[in-house]
Amino acid sequence: MTDAAPSRGQSDYDKLRRLPWLYGSTVMTATAVLCTVSAPLTLFAAEIGLGEDRIGLLSGIMPFFQGLGVLALPVILRFGSRRIAATALSIRYLFLTLFLVALAFVDRPDVVFSILLIAMLGFAVCRSLAEAALVPWSQEFMPKSVRGRIAGRMALAYVPVALGVSWAIQVWLDSQSGLGRFVPVFVLGILIGIAGGLMLLGLRGGRPKAPGETRKGTWIEPLRDRNYAVFLFASALQNIVATAISLFLILYFRERIGISSGALVLQVALIPVGSAAGNVTAGWFVDRYGTRAIRTALQIGQILLLLILPFLGPEVPGIAWFVPAAFFLFGFLFQAAISVANVYMLNVIPPSSKEAYTAMHYSIDGFAAGLVTFAAGILLAWLGTSGIEIWGVAVGNFEVLFILAAVVTAISATAFGRLSEDGALSVREFVDHFTTGNPMKALWGINRYASRTSEDRRRDLAFQFSGMGSPLAKEELIAALRDPSFDVRHEAIRALGHIGAHPAVVQALEAVLDYDGLVELRYAALGSLGRLKAMSSAPRVAALIQDPNPLLRARAARSLGEIGYWPALPGVRHMLESDPELDCRLAAASAVGKFKDRESMQALASLYLSLAEDRSTPMAEMRSKVVLLAITKILSCEEEFSHQWRREEAQPGLVMPGLLLRLARLTSADSAELRAVAADYDAQRSGDALSVLVGLMPDVKRSSHPDAELAAYVLAQVGVQPVPNPALIVALAAILGRVLAA
Repeated sequence: MTDAAPSRGQSDYDKLRRLPWLYGSTVMTATAVLCTVSAPLTLFAAEIGLGEDRIGLLSGIMPFFQGLGVLALPVILRFGSRRIAATALSIRYLFLTLFLVALAFVDRPDVVFSILLIAMLGFAVCRSLAEAALVPWSQEFMPKSVRGRIAGRMALAYVPVALGVSWAIQVWLDSQSGLGRFVPVFVLGILIGIAGGLMLLGLRGGRPKAPGETRKGTWIEPLRDRNYAVFLFASALQNIVATAISLFLILYFRERIGISSGALVLQVALIPVGSAAGNVTAGWFVDRYGTRAIRTALQIGQILLLLILPFLGPEVPGIAWFVPAAFFLFGFLFQAAISVANVYMLNVIPPSSKEAYTAMHYSIDGFAAGLVTFAAGILLAWLGTSGIEIWGVAVGNFEVLFILAAVVTAISATAFGRLSEDGALSVREFVDHFTTGNPMKALWGINRYASRTSEDRRRDLAFQFSGMGSPLAKEELIAALRDPSFDVRHEAIRALGHIGAHPAVVQALEAVLDYDGLVELRYAALGSLGRLKAMSSAPRVAALIQDPNPLLRARAARSLGEIGYWPALPGVRHMLESDPELDCRLAAASAVGKFKDRESMQALASLYLSLAEDRSTPMAEMRSKVVLLAITKILSCEEEFSHQWRREEAQPGLVMPGLLLRLARLTSADSAELRAVAADYDAQRSGDALSVLVGLMPDVKRSSHPDAELAAYVLAQVGVQPVPNPALIVALAAILGRVLAA
């Protein structure tokens, strides 16, 4: 499948400018549904005395007739999506006036059922025409980059209206008696629904197709696309569960827990509240990370909810809170998952055949959901309240339905996770975003970074992202690499080195290596790539050890050591031995230490002696410790050296006696001399300590330790200094302690 193309000449700005018409139509249409064919219809039919099987049939008609979407394709192509969607969406509410006629036959349930059935048939046919036209049309009037957020905003815009209408319906139904109290609710919904359908005319696109634009066999094309066939399978399974549960969840709480009709109408309003929260949250993540992982996460939540529902009963403490929470979670998990699937579909279907693709999706979803909803009603009626017995445990009819729904949802999630999606995160990667670093602080920082901020604030936020260590912030940090502020870019580069070696992060850092003239940024990028141990970038990093700039050569060498890129080791050795810049040779020393390259020991010893003999340069002593650290890394005692040297620096002269006494216990020769030097140790007379350490050479050579020969070589090379640095004494003590302990 190919990517979606821009709609026929309409700019993204114009699309965004006209979206209020879409939001208004969505709010009014959803409110009309809330007043008519959702909870009020279910409760109206139940109070008349219709059974679960008939209620299931009435509610299943709408999705079942979505199968007309494929048959309606020629009509949509002939008259255009815009005209068909607006007209059918408005006309469908005229059929619902039959609800009012049904009140004249309340004493004849069979007649009432026939009237309601005719009303729902007309509503379902018009609904199928409207939505089969609206879905492909939405690919034209929704910019691709924000489709997830648009879905979230539509759900969010609907929430306050839905809550207000649901509260009003509850107050009205609970304050009145008799079936006549449903009349004002139905009339209000019909009027609002007609107005909502006409608002779609404010959008653009959806023009009729010319005869030459319609290709033969378009209905077959989607089914030949294997990836899309898997999508249809996963989507159909999700929709049959969502449709069936949305209907029978109301009856479950009414029959098993005894909640009144008015209270249920108000609590059902929490479904759109949850839907809004789920769509806003999922939409934000979808636009950043793709759909597969987000959809799978939502469906795992669905399975948990479905498996918890059978345990809810009037005897459960706090059941009054569990019921509204269940409706909220249903909206959050199920409705958001369906929206995520729709975004996936819009992103991958070819624009030239979008009507065929979306009609196939709409039809299969509806046919499957309608059929299964009707079957679910029959199943509940057949099982009755007694249910069945499984392994000696009695399971009620609703409980059986919830368990079956959980199994179907698991199959749907597995299928959706197998879809191909360019640039999308896998489920494992998405989960890692929330198990690495501090995701909550990262989300808060992302929100603040997106607002209007000064250069100093953006720089501070980029710096804070590095401390959070969460991959959630990678999009903001990658975008910050194009910030007009040098300081913000610099902090962003450094922060990227702390959030994990995601391919997008590595690619962004590699691009910085090509910033000619911006040495500091290239230097920072080399450091971040090394910290990430980005092996895929190692060849690019290795090329910079030949760079004319010594800073870049030095940083490249250190990063290669951190990455552990062995093909670059010969070049690093050459730098250690012959680079004209001392800083580069020290960087190479650090790198060979990380490589634990035993063949570089001679070059390291020579470099250390040259630094130790340099009494004129104040920094020579500090530089020499870099070499000592590399030597101790190669001999696997770096931690001991670092620990003991930090103690010696904090309290000069107090650490070495203990190290000498430990060596005295490890050797038989010269132990008395070691104890004597330890008892009278003076940091200003470190030559005495070096002499007794050199005297341990025979013991070192007799040692069975594999590093004994290399330790003896180091001892012979550096043990000729008259006034050794105390750091050398600590390093040799650490080395000899490890070798002699063998």
